[in-house]
Parts: sequence; structure tokens; C-alpha cells
Amino acid sequence: MKKFLFLCYSKCSTCKKAERWLTDNGVNIEMRDIKTANPTAEELLAWHKLSGLPLKKFFNTSGASYKDMGLKDKLPDMSEDEQIKLLATDGMLVKRPILVGDNRVLVGFKEVEWAEKLLGETLDKKTIGKGCVPAFVMKITLKGVRPSVWRRVVVPQNMTFQKLGEIFIIAMGWSGYHMSVFEMPKTGVQIVMGAGAFGARLGLDAGDLLAKKVKLSQFLPREAKFSFIYDMGDYWEHKIVIEKVIDDYEFNYPQVTAYKGNCPPEDCGGSWGYEEMLENPDDYDEEDMPAEYDLAEVNKELKRIRARG
Repeated sequence: MKKFLFLCYSKCSTCKKAERWLTDNGVNIEMRDIKTANPTAEELLAWHKLSGLPLKKFFNTSGASYKDMGLKDKLPDMSEDEQIKLLATDGMLVKRPILVGDNRVLVGFKEVEWAEKLLGETLDKKTIGKGCVPAFVMKITLKGVRPSVWRRVVVPQNMTFQKLGEIFIIAMGWSGYHMSVFEMPKTGVQIVMGAGAFGARLGLDAGDLLAKKVKLSQFLPREAKFSFIYDMGDYWEHKIVIEKVIDDYEFNYPQVTAYKGNCPPEDCGGSWGYEEMLENPDDYDEEDMPAEYDLAEVNKELKRIRARG
């Protein structure tokens, strides 16, 4: 796999955010500390030409070194050669992070730009903003199953229960081809989402709500504990606990941050059938047994579920 050179500073929050973003998106990087191994003049000259950016974009204009040297007033009178030699003297003068590949150089982390140039994705700038959205940290535990199966997932708040159901289904490992119901214990309300492509049209009982028409804010975080039932036949009940409410989640899509256990197979007879399967594995074909959980693939799938701006 192609590896990018990632120049960063260990104490820089933007660098940390960029590193997490690169890791989450499967970008292979070789890290280099811009302070202890600052770029050489030859490197800076090559990167400047490859980037197509004005040379001033390579200066850390908000840094203490830039301000102490009064470079705002001095740079206009300096040649490009003089500027590059100056940058090479002190890594803290250099804008960070810098990502260097065979045919591109990206300076300063901007998720929209990096997604377009590295992943070929076009993101909605309105939903990216400065990377901070309110979110819930939820733990999803599958009830009645041993050994235990659970997921911890971060969910942006500006979503409907329809999207929340999609998130739970993907995070757990279900197919989504069965009806699902949220049960809110404090209010006694049921919120229903259909089967098939995550939400076929339903005939609802009196008092039930349709998931695609209900926003999370109508019930959460007031209902800090609730249930999610998937497949009314096998009746897989999930206990949901809102562990934390955060104001500064840096993405506008959900992701699983921790997990335990593999998802039971579909249509195996519920928790009783699954228990029998685990106790007598020789009675079943290998393809009928639980599939190994793939966190990277799950989070890749979850990225398509975007919060509204």
C-alpha cells in the first residue's frame, strides 16, 4: 500500500485530528515530527512546486516564532529562496500538518479538501464546519446472549430514529431485512422502522410513531435508557444506554469506538437457538456460524450516514 509522509507536531490538536482522520480512512502514513526533524530547504522547494500553493501557505502564521520574528511585515521583501531557507531553520515556522505523496502535497488539514483529493469523496461543507457537532456516546448491549455482545458508538445528535436504527443495525452486524422497534420506557412510546431497505412503509398501531418522522431530540437524552428490538420473530433485544452527551464531536457521521463479540447469525431462532448453535457447533456448517466482526469495514459503512447541517 502506498505510504504518505505525514509531517506533524505532537502537541498540535489539528495534527492529532488529521492523524485520526487518516487512520479512520485507511490512509497509510509515515509520521515525522516537524519540530525535531524539520523539513530541509530542498524538501520545501520540491513540496512548494508540487503543491501549487503560494509559498506563504507553508508558513505557520499563527505560531509564536512567526510573530516574534515580525514576519508579517518582512516576508513581502524576501525572495522565495530566502523564505525557503528561513523555513528550513525552524520546523515551528512551518505550517502543519503536511501530507506528502508521489504526486501531491496537502498543507494544513481541511477535511473537505483531503476527502476530495485523497478519497475522491465530495463532502457537504455545511455539515463539516469546524469539525464540532453535538453527539451521544451510546452503548448497545445484546440481551440474553453469552458470551456478551456489545458496541460503543458515537452518534451525532441531529438525526432521526430511522437513521439511528440504521446505525444500530450496521454497528451490530445485522442485515436490516427485518422490522425494528424502539421502546421508550419513560413515555411508553414505540418508534417503528420497517424491514427491507431500512424502512418500508408500515401500518402502525395507535400510539406508534414512524421512525423516519421522529428526531432524536424529541426523546433523547431524556430517555437515557431504552430498547431496540430487531426481528420480531427471533426478537433480538438490545439495551441502549446513553453514556455521555458531548458538544465537540469532530465528525458528522457515526462510528463504533469499541466492541465485544460477534453478531449472531440471522434467523437462527433467537437467543435460545444461538445458544444451541454455540454449544453444538459441529451440527452446523461453517458459513452458518457467526461472522468475524470487522471494525474497519463497519465504520466505513457507517460513514455514509451523515448528520443534517
